[in-house]
Amino acid sequence: MYKRQLYIKYLTIGLMATTMLSSCTDILDKKPLTEVSDNDLWSDPALLKAFVNSRYNQVGVNGAESMQSSIVDETELTWLRGCETHNFARLSPTDLGRMNGAWWGSDNRSWSTKWTNISNCNIFFEHVDNVAFTDEAEKTKLVGQVRFIRAFEYWDLIARWGAMPIITKSFSINDRDEIVDQKRNTYKECIDFLVGELDQAAKELPANWSGDDYGRATSVAALALKSRILLYAASPLMNEDVKIPEVGFTTPEPDRWQKAAKAATEALDAAQAAGNELYNLDGDPSKNYQMIFMDNTAANKETLFARMGTNSAGGESISNCDQYNNPNGYGGWGGNCPLQELVDAYEVVKDGVASKFDWNNPEEKANPYANRDPRFYATILYDGAKWMTRNVETYFDVDSNGKITGGGKDTKFGNDSWNASPTGYNMKKFMDEGYALNSWNFCARNWIHLRMAELYLNKAEALYHTGDEEGAREALKPIRERAGMPAVTATGADLLEAIKNERRIEFAFEEHRYFDVRRWKEAPKYFGSTVHAITIKKYPDGKKTYEVDKLRSDVGGDRKWDDKMYWLPIPKSEMDKNPNLVQNPGYNK
Repeated sequence: MYKRQLYIKYLTIGLMATTMLSSCTDILDKKPLTEVSDNDLWSDPALLKAFVNSRYNQVGVNGAESMQSSIVDETELTWLRGCETHNFARLSPTDLGRMNGAWWGSDNRSWSTKWTNISNCNIFFEHVDNVAFTDEAEKTKLVGQVRFIRAFEYWDLIARWGAMPIITKSFSINDRDEIVDQKRNTYKECIDFLVGELDQAAKELPANWSGDDYGRATSVAALALKSRILLYAASPLMNEDVKIPEVGFTTPEPDRWQKAAKAATEALDAAQAAGNELYNLDGDPSKNYQMIFMDNTAANKETLFARMGTNSAGGESISNCDQYNNPNGYGGWGGNCPLQELVDAYEVVKDGVASKFDWNNPEEKANPYANRDPRFYATILYDGAKWMTRNVETYFDVDSNGKITGGGKDTKFGNDSWNASPTGYNMKKFMDEGYALNSWNFCARNWIHLRMAELYLNKAEALYHTGDEEGAREALKPIRERAGMPAVTATGADLLEAIKNERRIEFAFEEHRYFDVRRWKEAPKYFGSTVHAITIKKYPDGKKTYEVDKLRSDVGGDRKWDDKMYWLPIPKSEMDKNPNLVQNPGYNK
């Protein structure tokens, strides 16, 4: 178990919900405060700080059964939960699937949740100058935190739907005409707004916090988010064949990659100056990588911004992943199960040389889990992997003719057959090996949104597109070295593919893949193809064979893609309320 030493206490004191639209057009009445009057709230710095703390509580997390990884080529969810909407191109304004907020465990990612938090941020800005602070520096830091959170929440919407109406004030019920007159800004206006807000927040925020304030937004986090935004803004999806100005740039700007490279470099320099560094506290690169996501103390210098959590006893556990994703043979629900496509993306390392895994290589096919990138062993539970008190068993017993007669403890022949992995793999990343299955007593964990590794990889990708291939390879080095992998020596198109694959491996299950593949405009290749599982047969003499098969699933492995899905549709309920909102391309049929 890993206990947080320091954390932000998110106070929920029944504060005013919002008077702005929770969904651009929904009018929310002011709710009475619980034991705190409106006048008290906006006159007491301590209560205002509690109001700011509650804004952190609405930031998205990985807290649901249906992880975002199961709508991309990372995992398959055993029991659907809205993922099929995306995997079979059924997305529509009336069915947004799990990308408008997951269920069976909230992830705080829905349209309405984001707008409610933005609304409350706007209310804060309208009142903060009326609060008498004895310490102006404290006020400035509160302003910076709310400015960062508002930008963070706006970006959570823009990255999925494209441009949003830029609203920086609250509305009352008397502002009905102004409310329904709201329109989406252009993508360029939104990016310019966010960059300006984050630059300002970086001036208002400290580079780090200590004590009970550990985990609050910092100037480094603001610059890191700016780096991500400008990387995305320079990418093909926002610059090539853009249909409407709400989803990209309609005029060329040749230095967008230069801006992205500059932002990544500045964020990286600021992070290092503040004492941030890649997590490197264990000599075993696999264990070290695993600990990045389990160590939620101030010793984890890699984390730049995270949704903080405590253990279950603390009442603020933000993830049930141990119960949802453990193999069925251990008593878990076998939820988000890695696909063969992800497994095959991990390189093989022999004699200090890394190469793609090759099923046509007899040696590799006979022992497919040997000599892999160390991050593989920290991310995926495969047949024979040591986990808890035994080795994982996802093999099927067969007779001498190859006919299946039974199977290991973690197959459909084991405990709770309905929770057996349909891919032959289970998730390990984020998982606590000390968890007592079915106890629902989870260790403290943070959901990391921004970390040092991203800045290196942002810099590598942006530099590549500026023509600086040597700089790109240098930016990759610290990530590869930390993982125990040899340096990348590729050039040209092969170098770009290496950078993309490095993001795929380093950020597996961390909610990057959906956004990366879309912004690269490569969704048909990765999201619209057949996905696969492993079938492991164990013969009477103990020999095992490994065969790649189409995904074993009731819904099948032939995933589909429609180019309109590069952007989520504006929900029909919102379009009905406000006809001024422009729908995204492809959804007006």
